[in-house]
Amino acid sequence: MTPQDHILPTVNRIEALFKEEDLGNYYLSMQIGERNFAYCILDSVTNKYIGIGDLRLPATKSQGELEIKLSFDAFLTKVLTAFPVLKKKFKSAKMIWEGNKSTLVPESLFEENDRQKILAFNVPLDLQEKVFHDLIPDFQAVNVYAMPEKVKQVLTRAFAVNHFPHLTSVLIESIFQNYRAELNQPKVFLHVRETHFDLVVMDQNKLYFSNTFEFRRPEDLVYYTIFTLEQLGLSQEMADVILFGRIARNTPLYHLIGKYLPRIEFARRNPGYTYSFVFNEIPQHAYFPLLNLNQCGL
Repeated sequence: MTPQDHILPTVNRIEALFKEEDLGNYYLSMQIGERNFAYCILDSVTNKYIGIGDLRLPATKSQGELEIKLSFDAFLTKVLTAFPVLKKKFKSAKMIWEGNKSTLVPESLFEENDRQKILAFNVPLDLQEKVFHDLIPDFQAVNVYAMPEKVKQVLTRAFAVNHFPHLTSVLIESIFQNYRAELNQPKVFLHVRETHFDLVVMDQNKLYFSNTFEFRRPEDLVYYTIFTLEQLGLSQEMADVILFGRIARNTPLYHLIGKYLPRIEFARRNPGYTYSFVFNEIPQHAYFPLLNLNQCGL
């Protein structure tokens, strides 16, 4: 038996009141990368989230974990086996692409015909990748990003979804919609993923900075964050920092962030929705882009 035979979801919870006959009322939201997948289900009648699931392949060989290498088709097969509910026909289905190749440009300087050139100037592109873009109207910005063409075709065939807004586009829009009333002073938003983190800085309802960094150790994340704040002329001792994603209290990463950035707090869920009891053990700051996708309009 190979390691990939042991792939199991880290989360897979659906409220018992989920009914097949009510599928016409349910919105399916998904977030996918080449090694991770998450979904949630919203009941549009009650405006209540009633299901959530998460599956990811180990990205490193640390702590005794074997790195699992699968083609994207094989990975998606594992996802559909783990989450058979995804094979059902929902009222609507939306999906976020969690790629690591993206860049923001002002809308006034963006030309669609130049998007390949714009992105290639910032990150190396593979021949198999196709370049797309999201308009972020609140900030007159365009997010240009890459996605493997084969991956897009596989996902479109599996879920009948044609548009895949980038994770950072959804994150920026979601932060602005949820924290707009509090942006009268600088706020720093740290969205932690497994091997990358997204750093967003907003002030006076303006987007001052957004970028994605790779990190291997907690010290890497703190270094990139402090360096960015210094470049923006912000005090690390006085900066209000909001934490999202794969970070928990009483972990080395949390304590290290708190040591250098003392004004930290965890993000809250969008109060515009209600959440089933199946979310009781899910941290409030987890799955923030995914749980806000329906409100973004991207």
